[in-house]
Amino acid sequence: MSLVGDLGELPLPDLVEMTSVGGKTGRLVLTDEEGAVAGVLMFRAGRLVGARAGELAGEKAFYALLGVDTGTFDFDPTVELDEDEVNLPTESLLIEGMRRLDEVYRMRRRLPAPAVVRYRGGATEDPLDARVLGYLGPGARRVGDIVDGVLVDGDVDEYDVLKSLSRLVRLEVVRVERPDGPGQPDLHAGRPPQPELER
Repeated sequence: MSLVGDLGELPLPDLVEMTSVGGKTGRLVLTDEEGAVAGVLMFRAGRLVGARAGELAGEKAFYALLGVDTGTFDFDPTVELDEDEVNLPTESLLIEGMRRLDEVYRMRRRLPAPAVVRYRGGATEDPLDARVLGYLGPGARRVGDIVDGVLVDGDVDEYDVLKSLSRLVRLEVVRVERPDGPGQPDLHAGRPPQPELER
């Protein structure tokens, strides 16, 4: 029997726990407020065997979907599942996922989306840090733009990008300028005009 509901009434972590404890098999489709599919989770005997959220797959997709708190869900136990992509215990995934969610919320307070990141100088050996710096370039970008830009490849999530930015701030490779008051920081303040961008 299919189970359909609202994520505002039955949050995803509770739904996943019910699926795990009940040893359920089936496909769980999450839909956002506009009716678009936000992600899909597949379970076999209560274990997560597949997850997709945009370009993300597996554990990363599962962690990203835990942050979805509005929209609807549809659990279909009759659907034929594809071959298992992963075989992970949902209880440990939930614990790690909730820890990551808490950390993302803390990092978002330190690194809000409208804050501007400026390159100060230096380099890093970490491949993700290098990707973040490559996207940042020699100028400045907003945190939200960096997160969106780096997520395009689909092998990292917001948690990974914010951790990388935090590390780069700690290493003093970049600095973050938080917006003060209603105005946003000027991305080009103190820099010579770039004629190729002024069209």
